[in-house]
Amino acid sequence: MPVNTTHGPQEAPRGTRESTGHTINTSRVVAEDLHYLDEEPEILAVLPGGDWCAVVDGDAIPLVAWVALDDASMHGVALDEGGRVNLSNNVETRPHFSGYKQNNHQR
Repeated sequence: MPVNTTHGPQEAPRGTRESTGHTINTSRVVAEDLHYLDEEPEILAVLPGGDWCAVVDGDAIPLVAWVALDDASMHGVALDEGGRVNLSNNVETRPHFSGYKQNNHQR
C-alpha cells in the first residue's frame, strides 16, 4: 500500500517497527470522527411531543416537540412565555426542571 511521505509516495513496509526500522504515521479522517468544537449542535430532526410533558417546579408542561441534534443528544421543547415555539429552547434549562413524564390519557 503506498503512503504519502515527505519524500513523496512510498510503498508501505510490511511488519512492525522492529522488523522494518520505519515508523508509519497515518491519519483517519472520516465523517464519524469529525467533531465541530466551535459550533453549536445542529438540529437533525424534529419529532412531535406526543403526550409527553416536562416537569418544572412540580407542574407538567406539555411538550410541543422533541429535537434530535447532531451530537446525539435530544431535548424537549415547550411553548415559551409568549406562546411561541423556539426549537433551540431546551426545556431542560428551565429553573427547577426535574424530568419528563408521559401523560396517560384515559380513553
